[in-house]
Amino acid sequence: MDSIKIDKIIRISKPADHAAFTDLHKNPFDPSDNTLFCCYRQARNHVSPDGVIIIVKLSKVNFQVITRERLILPDFDLRDPKFSFDGSRLLVTAFAKTNIADGNRQTKMVSFVSTTGYSWSSSNSFGKTGWWLWNHAWKKGEAFGFAYNRAAQYISLYKGDPSRSMDVYRENVFGLTKSQKGYPNESAFLFDSNENALVFLRRDADSFSAQFGTSSTPYVKWQWHDLGIYIGGPAAVALDDDNILVAGRHIDWHKREFTTRLWHFNTKTKSLTEMLVLPSSGDTSYPGLVLEGDTLYMSYYSCHVDNQARVYLAKLTGVSMCKTHTKTT
Repeated sequence: MDSIKIDKIIRISKPADHAAFTDLHKNPFDPSDNTLFCCYRQARNHVSPDGVIIIVKLSKVNFQVITRERLILPDFDLRDPKFSFDGSRLLVTAFAKTNIADGNRQTKMVSFVSTTGYSWSSSNSFGKTGWWLWNHAWKKGEAFGFAYNRAAQYISLYKGDPSRSMDVYRENVFGLTKSQKGYPNESAFLFDSNENALVFLRRDADSFSAQFGTSSTPYVKWQWHDLGIYIGGPAAVALDDDNILVAGRHIDWHKREFTTRLWHFNTKTKSLTEMLVLPSSGDTSYPGLVLEGDTLYMSYYSCHVDNQARVYLAKLTGVSMCKTHTKTT
């Protein structure tokens, strides 16, 4: 769409073998609101067992890095860090797994907490072993999010507090047996102004088509809409209750080409419209989004420059015009 422009894009990760799996959050502790937090995994490669979390604080004005913190859990690979803010604390959650020679692999969800953004707590384990709570959103002091398990072939809704405990609230909400659609996994979870839950769900089986799910309180009954397109590592932010910006990995199945893209989604018509292709290729995606008026800040990783996974921060302008766009894909 012509109205959306890339105002600026800069690599923000330091030289490393592999820097990927990002998230982005405004700085809730900064009264001037001139800084952002970005987190990502740094490791030898995409699946190596040595992943650590890097947390970068940077300026919105010039993208200059102000601080760079590191979260480590000995003997565990920390994967896919995600931010959330509960009203007083900034949280980072991640999936932790070991790769032990005898095959006795351990997996768990962990959280880290900060009240300043400068120092972080030790790790707290939560959730059910082997289940990956990929993302979550807060409502009235409680966090909600979908966890997945590849062998189970379904997602379950969890509720609680990642810094303490989260438990299954609704089991098998969507999956192969219940919905005849295989391997649901990563999801972007958000609430609208009427406390309706909205979810964009990745799938990696049969048609590979992403799903859009909705539910009203108490989030027991869910309705699902097939989006007819693959979206990997989905992230979403609402312009308003009718208009949502969605970002993630796109795959050209014929050319086997991977890119990170931005779409507009209309919640009334269920129409998905491609807005922008970010400079990206190869191993790419897992964006983080921060919306401020007509500006969207977007973190993501890509291999398009030197065939090495690097983390980038982009500033996009003109996004509010998406509200008037009705063309569908």
